[in-house]
Amino acid sequence: MLKRLFLLLGVLAAGLTVQGKESACPMVHIVPERLPNLTMPRSGHSIFYANGELTLVGGHTTHFVPTPTAEYFADGVWHQIPMAYSHDNGFAIVLRSGEVIIGGGHDEPLGVGQTFMLERYNPPAHSFEGFGCLDRRRVLANAAQLADGQVIIAGNHYADDAIACYDGRSQVQHIKSVTQGRSNPYILPIADDNAVILGANDQYDKHPDTVWVDRLKGDAFRVPLLEQWRLVYTDQPFSSDACAVGNLSSLIPSDSMNLASRNTYLLTATDKSGQLAIVMMRDTVFSLLPTACPIPMESPFGPVFYKGPVIVDSLRHRGYVMGIDSMYCRQYVLAIDYAQQPAALTLYYTDSLEQATITIPIVTPDGDLILAGGHPNTNYKPLAEVWLYRFATTPQTAATGWTAWVWTLPAILISAILAYLFIYLRRRRKQTALSISTPEPLNDLTTNSLNDQTTNTLNDQTTKRPNDQSVAELMERISQLMDEERLYLHSDLKLQDVAVRLNTNSGYVSECINTMRGQSFSQFVNTYRVSQAQELLRQQPDLKAANVATASGFSTESSFFRNFKLITGMTPREWLGSL
Repeated sequence: MLKRLFLLLGVLAAGLTVQGKESACPMVHIVPERLPNLTMPRSGHSIFYANGELTLVGGHTTHFVPTPTAEYFADGVWHQIPMAYSHDNGFAIVLRSGEVIIGGGHDEPLGVGQTFMLERYNPPAHSFEGFGCLDRRRVLANAAQLADGQVIIAGNHYADDAIACYDGRSQVQHIKSVTQGRSNPYILPIADDNAVILGANDQYDKHPDTVWVDRLKGDAFRVPLLEQWRLVYTDQPFSSDACAVGNLSSLIPSDSMNLASRNTYLLTATDKSGQLAIVMMRDTVFSLLPTACPIPMESPFGPVFYKGPVIVDSLRHRGYVMGIDSMYCRQYVLAIDYAQQPAALTLYYTDSLEQATITIPIVTPDGDLILAGGHPNTNYKPLAEVWLYRFATTPQTAATGWTAWVWTLPAILISAILAYLFIYLRRRRKQTALSISTPEPLNDLTTNSLNDQTTNTLNDQTTKRPNDQSVAELMERISQLMDEERLYLHSDLKLQDVAVRLNTNSGYVSECINTMRGQSFSQFVNTYRVSQAQELLRQQPDLKAANVATASGFSTESSFFRNFKLITGMTPREWLGSL
C-alpha cells in the first residue's frame, strides 16, 4: 500500500514539474449576478439591443410550445408585449435604421415544421407588425444586412435551403441556390454588396465531409481547414454580427495577424479529438487564431463542453465562448483577448449552480455578458433565469502556470492521500462483505411492481445480505438481468431497482459492478444503452437522434450524445461514418 502511495505522489510531482514548464490558461472564479426573471421561461428566442433596451423575441416556453410574445428590460423590470406571430428558432436582425426584422420559425409545438412568417418591430413604440412572407418556409435561418442595405437570408432545417434577399421595399426575393444546404448558418459580409454563407451542419443536422462556402456574388469554394477543424454547431438563434471583429488597424498597424480588416470574423471549431480552436476568417481566407496557450478542455472540476459561436465585444477587442460541464451545473466562459499577439486566453468558471443554461449570450454596452433564458438539457423545460457576468469589474487574480500549482500543491497532495486511503479501506471492507453469497432472486417480480418493491426494500432496516454467492456470480446475475429483461431501456432505472430484482442490497450491487467492471452503476447501464443505440443506427441510419435516444433508454437527447461520445470516442454521426 505504501509503495503505491509513494508512486502516486511521484506521478503528481512529475506532473507538477511538467506543468511548471508549460504555459497554462489562467482560470478565474466569477460570481454571476442574478437579474429579475423573464416574464416566462423561454428558449429558442433571439436576443438583441434595440433603442437601448435589452429585448428578447419569440422562442418557446414550457412543454416546447411556441410563444407569440416578446419582452424588453426597462426600469429594472421585464415587460411582455404581443407579437404578430410565433418565431421559435426564427431569426431577428436589427437594421441600421433601428427597426428589427423577425422571420421564420417552427409552425408547431415540439420544434416541428417551418413558417413563412415575417414581421417588423418598432422599438420606440414597442409594437410588432406582420408585413409579408419569406421566399420559402424557413426555420433556423439567419440574416445579415450589407452596407448597401440589402438583408441577406439563408439557412433552413429539414427543408430546402437557398439564398434570398429583402431590400426593404418589396417582398423577400430568391437570389440563388446554395451549393450546400445549411442549418443556422453564418452569413458574413465581405464587401458592401457581397457576403459568404457557411455552416457547421447541413439542413438535416449532418456535418458534411466536404465543406463548401457559398458567396452571394461569385462561385462557391472549398475550405480544407474546415474539414480538419469542424465548425461548432448551435441550435440557438444568433446574429452573425456577433462574431465580427471590426477594424483593429489602430492597434495592429502592420496587420501581421490579418485582424485589421473590417471583414474579419472569429468562429469556433473542433478537431476529431474534441479540442476547441478559434478559426479566423478574413475576407475569404481561413486560418487558426494563434493563442498564448492551448484552449483548456478540462477544469479542476472536470471536462468543459463549449457551446455556440464566439460572441465578440469589438469595442474592447475581446471574444467569449460559453461552456458547461457534463452535469449542467457549472457555467464556463472562455475569454479571448484577440488584439494581443498571440491571443491571450482566460477561462472563467462559476460555483456549482442549480442548473447551467445553453443559450447565446449578448454583450452589454458596459462590456459584460447577459445570459437570458435557454434550457439546461431539455427543450421541454426552458428557464426564466437571467444572469449578468461582470467582466469589466472582475479582478484578474487567477494563479497560472507554476504559481497556480505552488498554491494548490498541498491541497492536491492531501486530497490524493485521503482519497487513496478512503478507497483502499472501503474496497477492503466491501470485498469482505461480497465474499458472502446472495439468495436466489424473487420470482415473478413484474416491472409494474418494481417501484413498490424498491420502496419496501429501502424501508426495510434488515435488508437481506448475500450469503454463499461469489462476486463473480452476482455480476453474472446482474448481466443476465440486463441482457434478458433489458432493464436499461427504462430511462428512470435506479440502482435500488436492480437490487430489488436480485433481492439484495444496492450497496453490494454497486460495489460488485465497480469491482468486476471498473464502472459506476450509471456508466454500466449507459454502456448497454449505447450498444442498443448502435444497433438501432445500424438498422435505421436515418432515424432521428431524439428517437434513437428514447428507444435506447436515455432520458434526454443531450444525455444520449454525451454518453455516446464518452463511451465510443465519437459522435453518433462520426460512428456511422466509420462503418
